[in-house]
Amino acid sequence: MSAPNAGRQSPEPEQQSGSQLGNQAGSGKIDESKSKDQGKDNQTQGLSSNPTPVLKEHSEATTSKKS
Repeated sequence: MSAPNAGRQSPEPEQQSGSQLGNQAGSGKIDESKSKDQGKDNQTQGLSSNPTPVLKEHSEATTSKKS
């Protein structure tokens, strides 16, 4: 090995990325603005609470014991 010590070696501080230097990834704050929910009122209108499976009719037709 070319490293003076066995094991994984960290890059020099000048070459380290922000996450290696300990910078935070994000602010950690939640968006509390009132406009964030704008336009979301009607997204679920017209949807049934429990829709029928896509292949239900087909499976009933093909597996029925009609002669």
